[in-house]
Amino acid sequence: MKRKKALCTALVLLLCLAFVPAAPALQAASKKPKLNIKKLNMTVGNSFRLRVYNLKKKFKAVYSVSDESVVHIENRVARGKHATIKAYGIGSATINVVIKKGKKIKRRLKCRVKVSPVGVSIKFLKRKILMQEDGKFRVKTVIKPNTSTEQPIYESSNPEVAIINSRGIITAVGTGTTTITATLLSSNQKAICTVTVMDKVSFEQKAPKSKKYKKYSTVLLE
Repeated sequence: MKRKKALCTALVLLLCLAFVPAAPALQAASKKPKLNIKKLNMTVGNSFRLRVYNLKKKFKAVYSVSDESVVHIENRVARGKHATIKAYGIGSATINVVIKKGKKIKRRLKCRVKVSPVGVSIKFLKRKILMQEDGKFRVKTVIKPNTSTEQPIYESSNPEVAIINSRGIITAVGTGTTTITATLLSSNQKAICTVTVMDKVSFEQKAPKSKKYKKYSTVLLE
């Protein structure tokens, strides 16, 4: 009887240990410091906040730049948890971040930055677009100079007809007409295109008799 009780007790203890959750300290140990971004496109004069995630209390981040004529590091906070970088010249540079604990280096991080000129003009490749309800289409813009990597901000004048996301993808919501505006924030240059949304029957009557238009639910008029 005593042996059976001892065996039962041992089994209960083993089962309890099997269901004990991992210690928080062990879980946290697996998280290594990392940057919020590894590659960054900027235009001259713009700023960006670079952050270090999972920086422990006894650690600090030390920043340096491979080419200060391209970007500068500004407004570093205590322990270097984040720092603001500003684009000053056209070109490429690398932000090097060394994670230290005292004098000991624990980790090295990098962010590659490419700085291009500010966009001075923008236009849509097509200024009139005909779409079918529930259709999707990605608009294309031309920005000058063509070396600029600046991305426009898109806006729809009537979201009940069509909406557009940050990547320039239009989603037709309901019948009607709306104006899509693309704006370059650095120079406030704007471009517009008109989107007309029709129901399926009206669209197929209006669109050229081609399978590709029925498939993509979009016609580029001009």
